[in-house]
Amino acid sequence: MNKRVLIVDDEPDVNLAVKIVLEENGFQVNTFTDPFLALENFRKKAGMYDLLILDIKMPDMNGFELYKQIKKMDDKVKVCFLTAGEMDYEQFGTELFPVLDKNCYIQKPIENEVLIRRLNRILGAK
Repeated sequence: MNKRVLIVDDEPDVNLAVKIVLEENGFQVNTFTDPFLALENFRKKAGMYDLLILDIKMPDMNGFELYKQIKKMDDKVKVCFLTAGEMDYEQFGTELFPVLDKNCYIQKPIENEVLIRRLNRILGAK
């Protein structure tokens, strides 16, 4: 069964590039550049997605805040955070979401094979 992924990044080019890679590897993907529209979509389709890929820095609502809102509707959905800048896992990960694995943080750009391996590991696929 195909894993369903929701990608939210305010950069359309990033959304498209990640979507293509994931679809080529058997994932079903929906993308949004607006976190509020993504939240509304998730509200209508709670339980549909296996994984969220969220950009950390977005205007109006960052990826962490979006994740907090989504977790209220579906506490089983898994997440990966994307960042274009240097990232301090100790600062972000342990303070905001202490139960998340360090592999849930992905620095852009990332090689396609590495991305797929990491997502499959998070989803428990081989």
